[in-house]
Amino acid sequence: MSALKTLYRHSSHYLGGRLVIMLMGFISFPIFTRVFSVAEYGVINLIMNTVLLLTVVSKFGFQHSIQRYYPEGEPATSPDTLRRYYSTLFYSTAILALVLILLFVASLFLGAGRFLGAAAGGTLILACSLVMIRSLRSMQMNLMQMEHKTRLVNGMDILQKALTIGVICALLFFWQKTVFAFFLGLVVVEGVILLQYLPVLGRRQLLSPSMFDVGFLRTAAAFSLPLMAAEISWFVLDSGDRFFVQHYLGAQALGFYAAAYGIASYLQDVMMAPLQLSLFPICMRVWNTEGKKATQDFLSRSLDQFIFVAVAVVCVAIATSRDVIVLLASRKFQQAHTLLPFLVIGLVLSAVTIYFRPGLMIHKRATKIAAATFYAGFLNVALNIILLPRIGLVGAAIATTVSYAGIVVFLAYQSLRVLPLKLELVSFAKYAATGAALAWLVTQLPVEAPLLSAVVKGSLVLVLYAGILFAIDLRVRRLFISVSTALTGWIHSSGKRRLEPMPAITERT
Repeated sequence: MSALKTLYRHSSHYLGGRLVIMLMGFISFPIFTRVFSVAEYGVINLIMNTVLLLTVVSKFGFQHSIQRYYPEGEPATSPDTLRRYYSTLFYSTAILALVLILLFVASLFLGAGRFLGAAAGGTLILACSLVMIRSLRSMQMNLMQMEHKTRLVNGMDILQKALTIGVICALLFFWQKTVFAFFLGLVVVEGVILLQYLPVLGRRQLLSPSMFDVGFLRTAAAFSLPLMAAEISWFVLDSGDRFFVQHYLGAQALGFYAAAYGIASYLQDVMMAPLQLSLFPICMRVWNTEGKKATQDFLSRSLDQFIFVAVAVVCVAIATSRDVIVLLASRKFQQAHTLLPFLVIGLVLSAVTIYFRPGLMIHKRATKIAAATFYAGFLNVALNIILLPRIGLVGAAIATTVSYAGIVVFLAYQSLRVLPLKLELVSFAKYAATGAALAWLVTQLPVEAPLLSAVVKGSLVLVLYAGILFAIDLRVRRLFISVSTALTGWIHSSGKRRLEPMPAITERT
C-alpha cells in the first residue's frame, strides 16, 4: 500500500531525528539531574509546565487549522489563499501570546510565583517569554509538515536541541548553577531559531499584515476552539499532576516524579512524534485521493504494527526501570524507579490516540476530541486528589496510567462510529501476554551492575519477544519480511548509486 510506504518513509525521517534528539537528551538529562538538587529539578519542571499551559492557550488550536485548511490553500491552486490563511493564523497567535504574557507578568506582582515554588520573579518573567517563541515556532513547524519538509523539520529540531544543551551547560558551568541560567539558555537558543526562519516566510509573503482576513479568522477559530479546549484538557491529563504533587508532597517529591516522567517522555516522544508529524497529513491525502476504504485499511494496518512495537518498548522499560533511573538520573533519584513502569505504560497508551483522531478531524468533529480529553483530564484530577494523600507518588503514576487508558477508550468509541477500523484484538492480547511474561521472567535475572543489567535485560526482552511472535503470528512474519525487503532494496539501491561512474565533465564551447 503506497500510503503505508509513505508513512514509513516520513516516519523514518522523523524517527531518525527523534532518536538523535533522544540521544542528546540522554547526555543532557544526567547533567541537569546532577547539577540541580531534587527540589530545584522539581521547580524547573513545574515552571516548564506553566509555560506549556500558556503556550497551549496562546496557540488557540490554530496549528490544527494550518493542517486542516492547507489542502484548500496550496500554492498551486492560489498563492494568495495560502498567504491569506497563514498570515491570519500567525498574527492571531502572536497577539494572543502577547496578551497572555502581559497577564502572567501582572499576576506575578500579585504573588502568583509562590504557587510555582519559585520566589524569583525574574526567572518567571524570563521563562514566560518562551510562550511567544514556542507559539510562533509551532506555526512554522506545522507549515513545514504540511509541505512535507521532513528533513528541514528534523534538522531544525536537532540543531535547536544541540544548541540548547551547549548554551545551558556553558551558562551553568562558566557563569552560575541556577534555575535562572537554565531558562536564559532556553530563551536565547529558541529565540534565535525562531528569528532565523522569519525572513524565509517574509520572502514568500506569508507574513503580510495586509493579508489578514477577519472572515477566515472566524472560520479558523470556530474549528480550532474545540481543539484548543482539547489541548488544555490534554495538558491537565499530561501535566496537571505536577501541580498536585507540589501541593500535597512538595518540591522534593516533585523532583523524583519529574525525573521518572522525563525518562518515560523520551520513549513517548520517540514513538509518538514521528507518527504525530506524519500520520494526519498522509491520512488527508489518502482520504482526498483514494477514499474512505483506503483510509480505513491504512489506519488499521499501521495501528496493528504500532501496538506490536509499543508492547516491546513497555516491556523493556519494565525490565530495566531501576537500572535506567540510576544510569540517567543518578542514585539520588533511585527511589523514582517504582514510578517508571506505570508512567511508560500511560505515555505509550497516549500514543495510541493518534490513530483515533484522524476520523474525527476528517469529519470535523473536533468537539468529540475535546470531550474525550476533558473526561480523561477530569479523571486524572480526581484520581490524583484521591490517591496522592493516601499512597504518595505511586498514586500520581497510577492516575496517569488509568487516565490515558480512559482517553483511548473515549476516543476510540467516538472515532469508530464515523470511521470504523479493523481492530485486531486477538493479536493485541497476544502481544501483551507475550511481553508481560517475558518482562517478568527477565526481571528475575540477578545482574547487579546497572549498565550491564540494562543491556542484558533489554536485549533479552527484545530478542525473545520478536522471536516468539515471529514463530506464532503470521502478521508479525509478514511485517518482518516487508521490513527486511525494504531494507535490502534500500541498501542495494544505495550501493548501486555509489558504484555508478560520475558523468564525464565536458568543456563548454
